[in-house]
Amino acid sequence: MNKFGRWSVAVALCAGAVPMQNAVASTTAHVGVFSEYVFRGVVANGGAAVQGGVDYHGENGILAGVWASNANQFGGSEFDLYAGYLHQFSETVFVDLGALYYILPEDKEDLTLNPTRRDTDTLEWFTTLYAGPFKVQAYYSHDYVATRDEAFYYTGSYTHNFNPTISVVAQVGYTHGDGAEAVYGDEYVDYSLTLSKTIREGLVFTLAAIDTNLEDEGIFMGTDDDPKVVVGVKQTFDF
Repeated sequence: MNKFGRWSVAVALCAGAVPMQNAVASTTAHVGVFSEYVFRGVVANGGAAVQGGVDYHGENGILAGVWASNANQFGGSEFDLYAGYLHQFSETVFVDLGALYYILPEDKEDLTLNPTRRDTDTLEWFTTLYAGPFKVQAYYSHDYVATRDEAFYYTGSYTHNFNPTISVVAQVGYTHGDGAEAVYGDEYVDYSLTLSKTIREGLVFTLAAIDTNLEDEGIFMGTDDDPKVVVGVKQTFDF
């Protein structure tokens, strides 16, 4: 599971768009290649991932988009849909809220990862506070990856711009709830440090160091929790 270009970093690599500071509608598309698929600190054993999506931001604050990947954390491909609303309080303070739906088309094909053949598509609710260089997010699912139990995820990040083309993002997140603990073996903290370099307009190279405090033996089959370095490149197009 991942995220779309706006909120996710693949995780920490698909750095999303900064909220718009004007009331002009916009549509953007993005496509990227990443050395690993990472979701909330945990990497799938699928190798490199090709990911892309389309995001819309209406002048009335409405948000909507789609995102797709050739690999996901639990095997197979992934297709995500999201919709929400973004409200601007000042030039530097924004709040959004909405829903994100993860679609895992091949979820019933691998009996090792999904022995009951349950539908693992997952709905999450989210809210985000943007305050200058700080961002705080919360996610909630009432049935996380077919566990029939709740999952919560909270994450915060700080972005420092060294110049117009180079920035670094420090991030920490916390996952808990019976559903998440059934998948990952325990509640856990993830953290990352991501360096971004704009090569030219719309084209960004990223280098991220990512880890969690999970024990390897507690990780869901098919995933890996070793410390990892992930590289990626993403091109964004404005319409």
